[in-house]
Formats: sequence, C-alpha cells, structure tokens
Amino acid sequence: MRTLYTLLAAAPLSAFGQSLVSTQPELRTALLEDFTGIHCQYCPEGHTVAAAIEASAPDRVVIVGVHAGPYATPGTGEPDFRTQAGTDIDAHFTIAGYPAGVINRHLFNGADDLGRGQWEGAVNEILGLSSPVNLGVESSFDAGTRDLTVNVVAYYTDNSPAGNDFISVLLKESDIVGPQTSTGGNIPNYNHEHVLRAYITPTWGDEVTTTTAGTTVTRTYTYNVPVDFDIAHCEVVAFISEDQSEVYQVREVMADGGTTLLIGGLDGPATPFAAGASGSSTAFGATFTNALGADGPFTVTLASTDAPADWSSGFTVMGNAYTGSATVTFANGTPEAIAVDIQPGASAGVATYTLTVASVDEPNAPVLFELMHVISGVTDLVITNPQAEPHDPLYMAGLAAANQAGRAKTSRALFGGFAGAGALGDVNNLYYNVSWTFPSLTDDVVAQLEAFLDGGGNLMIAGQDIGWDQSGDPNAYGTAITQAFYEDYMYADYVADGSTANSSVNFEDNDAVFGGVPNSNINNVFQGNSYPEEITPIAPAVPILRYNNPSKIGGLRVQTATYKLVYFGVGPEQMTTASVGEQMVKLSHDWFYGLVSVEELDAAFGGSLWPVPADGELNVSLDQPISAWQVIDAAGRSVLSPRTVTATDRLVVNVSGLANGTYSLLVTAADGRRAARSFTVAH
Repeated sequence: MRTLYTLLAAAPLSAFGQSLVSTQPELRTALLEDFTGIHCQYCPEGHTVAAAIEASAPDRVVIVGVHAGPYATPGTGEPDFRTQAGTDIDAHFTIAGYPAGVINRHLFNGADDLGRGQWEGAVNEILGLSSPVNLGVESSFDAGTRDLTVNVVAYYTDNSPAGNDFISVLLKESDIVGPQTSTGGNIPNYNHEHVLRAYITPTWGDEVTTTTAGTTVTRTYTYNVPVDFDIAHCEVVAFISEDQSEVYQVREVMADGGTTLLIGGLDGPATPFAAGASGSSTAFGATFTNALGADGPFTVTLASTDAPADWSSGFTVMGNAYTGSATVTFANGTPEAIAVDIQPGASAGVATYTLTVASVDEPNAPVLFELMHVISGVTDLVITNPQAEPHDPLYMAGLAAANQAGRAKTSRALFGGFAGAGALGDVNNLYYNVSWTFPSLTDDVVAQLEAFLDGGGNLMIAGQDIGWDQSGDPNAYGTAITQAFYEDYMYADYVADGSTANSSVNFEDNDAVFGGVPNSNINNVFQGNSYPEEITPIAPAVPILRYNNPSKIGGLRVQTATYKLVYFGVGPEQMTTASVGEQMVKLSHDWFYGLVSVEELDAAFGGSLWPVPADGELNVSLDQPISAWQVIDAAGRSVLSPRTVTATDRLVVNVSGLANGTYSLLVTAADGRRAARSFTVAH
C-alpha cells in the first residue's frame, strides 16, 4: 500500500474537479460490521436481517461482512474469507457469539456487539444522530497494474468531540459463491455478500489531527488488488471515526469508477406515507437542485414494482407532465419543484414509488432517490417481520379464502410509517406474521398496535417464541413495554418454550370460531428448531388450540370492549396441512367481522333464505327474534343496515340497489348471538 495525503484548512472544497462532499451538516450514516463465518449456522439469518435493514435505507446503511472467529475457519478445499484486520477487530470487540453486529462501533447500553434481533433498533438510533463531519469518496482502478486509487474528502461542519479522528478505508467483495452452514444444513453454493477483503489503510485508520469546524481533509490511498478479487463485484468503504470507536460517517462506492460526486440535492416530502382512494389523486412534493456547476440534463424517473396494475402515476416538472421517465434540463443552483401524483385504482394495495434523479453527463455519480408510499382500499392488512416474508402467501391465501377483496401485505417498517402518518383509517384488521423472528415485537411496533387496537381495530398475531421473547430470559429481546403488551393486550401468560414433543395441534371442539378446524401435525419448518409455545390465557381470553398433550395450550382469542384479538403460539406456516394454516387466518377474519357460525344461519337460527342468487329481494325466515342485521360486502364494509328491527319470523332485505357480487348477511339474535351467511346478487 502506498499512501499520500494532504491537509487543507479551507472550505468549501471542490475536490478532483467537482465536489465530492457537502458542506451542510448531515445526519450519520450506519456502518454494520457483521461478524460471521462459513460454518455459523445462524449467520445466514443475520445476513437476511442485515439485507432488510440496508434495503430500508440503502443510501444510509453500509454492511461489511467480517469473517472471523471459530466459525470462519475453512475446512479442506474451502475458501478462506478471513483477514488479519478482521481477526484483530473481532478480538478488540470481544465477539462471543455469531452472528454479532457492531453498529458504528457505538455502545448500546454498554454493549458494542449485538445479536441480530437488536440490529434494526440500533441502526435506527444511529441514523437519528448528527455528525460533525461529512465524507466523500471516489475510486478508480487500473486494469493493467491492478492498482486501486481511492480519494477521500472529509469536511468538518462542527468541531469533532474526540479531538483527533481516523479515516479508515477497506475493500469488500460480493457475489462470491461458496459453502455456508445454515440451520437447514450445508449450502454448497451460497452467495456471500459484503465480504471484507482487505483494509487499505491501517486497520484502525489513518489519523486526522485537525478536526475543527470548517476544516477540509483530503487523503489519497492506493492498493494493488490481488488477481483473485473480482473488481467488478468489489466496493470501497471509507469511514471516519474516533480511535477504535465511534464512527461518525461512512460511505461506499464501486471500486472501479465509483464516486460520491454531488450532482445536486433531492428533497422529498416531509411525510412520504399517505392513504389514497380509488380514482382520486394522492400528491407528494419533491424539490431538486442541480449542483454540478452548470446547466445540464438529468433523467427523472418515477416507478413502482408493487403497485396494482390499475394504479397510475406521473410527475410534473416546470409545467410539463410526464409518466415513467423523462430527460429534463435543470439550471445550475435553481431549486425546481417535482410534483408527484399517484392515483390508485379499484384494486386494494400497498405500493412504494421511487422517484430518482440521475445525471446524464456524470453516469457514475450517485443516483438521487426518494421513496413514497401509498395504501388504498385496504381493510385487512398482513404485517410481516423481517425474515418472515416466505410465509406471506399463506396469510394472503387465508384472506383470499375469506373472499376479502381488501387484502394487502406490507413490511413491519412500512406499517410503522403508515401508522405514524395516520394512514390506516380504512384498515379494520391486522394479521401479524411474526413466525420465528427476533425481536418478535419492538417498542415502536407495540405503540402502533396499541393505538390501532384502542381505536377499535382487531389483530391476529402468530409465531413461535413471541412469548419466550417476553419471558425475561437473558437471551430474549423483550422489553418492559413489549412484555406489558403481551400481558395487557394479548391477554397471554407465557408458560414454556415448547419442543418437538408438541407435535400436533387440536383446535377446541366447542369453540364457536375455530371448533370446526381439522387437527394437524406440526411441520419441521425451521430445520429442527420447533418451539410451539405453551401459554395460559388471561381472562376474558379463552383457549382455542391445544397440543397433543391437552394440558398444553397454544392459542387464544379475546374480545374486549374495544377490540378482538387472536394469538397463536405456533404459526400457520407450521401446520403440516396447509389448508389448516389458511383456516387459522380465514376464521380470524370471519370472527373479526362477526361471521362466526360454522353452520351458518340455518343451524344457528333454524331459518333459511331465498332466492339464491338474489335479484330484488332476499327473503329470510327465522324461528326467533333478532335485534339487528346488516349486509357486508366482500371488502368487509357494511352496505345495508336498518335503523330499527321489527322482524321476528321473517326478514325481507331489499338488495335491488346492490351491485352484482358476493355479500354476507350478518344477523344478531335477541340474546346476543351472531351468525352470518353468504349470498350472491345477480340482476
């Protein structure tokens, strides 16, 4: 390694022809050092958690996979991803268990190495902190000599609290195919990402001695890249920190031609989450300012990968409307508004739109982007924890079996955004796919769930180890807040972790909601890690599921004056019979809407209804008085209900004003029992 450096005490800096770094104060970015190894069975789960965190803020999170410790030792013929720098860093932070994450080398409650369940919260905490210094990087590669040249620029917007700081530069490589142990066994062709290959600076960095506000520091480093590193899949990571601790700022660029060149600033909406409505416009505002020093063309794009097909979108710049993508010339230094318009269609959905601005003349410069999220037509929303995404289809299938047209799914992070923006007003019910993930609950999510339930919404929540996570076990992630939610809102008392001895489920035969569900064996979904949870319902909650040992309860439901809640300590995805898992979701849905009678209206009230399908009138005969009735459409909305009810033996419902389709008649008996029956309207 050859190192050249320059220290300048003037600002602002136009480095290497154009500006690589902003002179405006910035929040910190996050460096996640993931301590891992090819023989660590839980490390792939750590990789998944890290990837989800990065995806939520791709321009502000940098991951480095540090292969070190006993699980990183290769066997005969296996690749060796270890480095001396990685081994030294692993020893410094006294990594004990793998995977472990060190986030910005910051102490969280006295700890620097965190379990994977703590990474998300720690990263979010870091992203909210200010940084005294900004960082810029550019990298070039000479294919003939294999010399890598890295230029680093640091600009201090404030005095560094530590005095002297240290610039660290490293090389990492992704898309390396090799062996990996997992909880499911050995994976011979695992795709290894973010693998630390070498430190270009000394392991603990290159010292910076002038760290006062207004100071600009530039450093140039060169490194000869070994021939077995694929430069096309390599990235340079640079960060500036205190001595062996607190990282203030981190950046990463492509090793071959990467740069943080500032093309401008893209400021998105203050609140990027909104509730939409079919056929109505949902507007977001953004502003772009060209900072390249001259007028020039930029490509502006608005796109979504998850919007329903009948949704539309577009944007307007300088009075011109566009859809998809457009090349627009922006004057240097002049802020220009970009108005984004999203129009949901009739289909229910949760969609993310990405607005990007890219320089035509500087194609290697970073692409600026802002995310905007819209929810529309959704009455029943599936929320999914990171790593539980493979089980989304089962939840959606259960809602499809319930003929719920207002179904949609989203991540835990996006749910929090919509909740915080007050955009869940049309959502009646939540279905929380926790599965076997950690932390099962967070303080932020609990606050959002409590507000939803207090507002009259209903919740189904399912997954093994939700209770164990609140048990106070020293290895669990539960907090006082999540533990209180488990007891006070879920009405559950944790008994035991469960084991493979809990090998089947037996639904309570006398339960009005789940009594008709067939029993099922419990499948080995988590590669031998089977912990069907044992709980005790807290009154007024009642048990709905027991294991093959009938003294062990695995599920409950509770109705309070405000909400209904269903809790399964074993997930629908763990049912050997898939249709049983679907029924767990479907019947939760039906109970939330009051559709609780397995035998439907005939058996519950000794009556009948005709004609089916109905045209102008639906006739219902009853053998007992009723106190209320209503007709509910496929989206769960009440479309017909009387002000008063006088019928005792016969009810006539005028359906002439209803559109063709499937509906449910919900009837409440004088004694409070409720039952429903589906019918169709065909004019």
